[in-house]
Amino acid sequence: MAGSLSYAVSVPQWILTYQGVNISSDVSAMALEIAYTDRLGGASGDLAIALQDDDGLWRGPWTPAQGDVVSLDIGYPDGAPLPCGEFQVDELLYESPPDTLHLRCLAAYITPAMRTRLSAGYEGQTLVGIAGTIAQKYGLTLVADPGAMNLAFARVTQHQETDLAFLHRIALAHDYDFTVRGGQLIFYSRAALESAPPAAALARTDILRAAFRTKSHRTYQAARVSYQSPSAKRLITRRAASSAPIPTGDSLTIATRIENGQQALLRARSALHQSNMVRTTAELLTTGNTALAAGNTISISGFGVNDGVYIISTATHRLTRRLGYATELSLRKVDIQS
Repeated sequence: MAGSLSYAVSVPQWILTYQGVNISSDVSAMALEIAYTDRLGGASGDLAIALQDDDGLWRGPWTPAQGDVVSLDIGYPDGAPLPCGEFQVDELLYESPPDTLHLRCLAAYITPAMRTRLSAGYEGQTLVGIAGTIAQKYGLTLVADPGAMNLAFARVTQHQETDLAFLHRIALAHDYDFTVRGGQLIFYSRAALESAPPAAALARTDILRAAFRTKSHRTYQAARVSYQSPSAKRLITRRAASSAPIPTGDSLTIATRIENGQQALLRARSALHQSNMVRTTAELLTTGNTALAAGNTISISGFGVNDGVYIISTATHRLTRRLGYATELSLRKVDIQS
């Protein structure tokens, strides 16, 4: 695999930077595999690199150090590159024979402080306000969905959770989520993300390998949340129903503390969405495509009942000597609405 890889249709290019220095040409003959994995929903991406070391450079003068900063761009000469971001070397594995160095790198913006478990209380804040507080704490810029509901809490408690795990938990409970990319904490409605226009269209001829799975277990026609109203002094129930027929016809009942009817309805909708959104999932392998990023929707055709719009949960962009540039996708269907 070289810095510019040979490919039947087009020639993908990659730029690997180590501690601020472009080392692409230096390592092009050594690179066995470069794999960038992009994930949706709170989880950070990672970078894995395998380097052939026949001359012993990577166990000698070029020995990497944990914490070193690596960045990667992938693209084609006639299009915008995919900026994978900055990563820090986290794990080193050296194998022999043949002499090979494996580097596993984690997103540089996920600091040790972000991985520290804390307890805290948030009073009189909105969901977006809590996201903003956490973003500001780590020097991140909050990018919030303009249509994000201004949901307010009397009190929310973080108990021995990392800040990102806490935010992920309360966001999911109300059908929101976030991702951290570079210096931004991007907070969004899951329903709004799923309704975005497809970023790409893949026909059967574009796909090298495909697997589709449809299940009915733990899918529901409706969800109910009940709470005790302090003002009305009675038990109140909020219900959300799926707009698509669910084979089981089952209902989901959620038992949790709720402050008001707005929160109860959002909890019901979120729980129903969380259960039903994975009713149809897919795993695809296609030729390298920089438009295939986690969080993008794509349309798939040529597979009969499995055709439709899917959202990318995980995208791995892999450069290898054997296959060249390929993209592996994990997706879920979004044209089955909850």
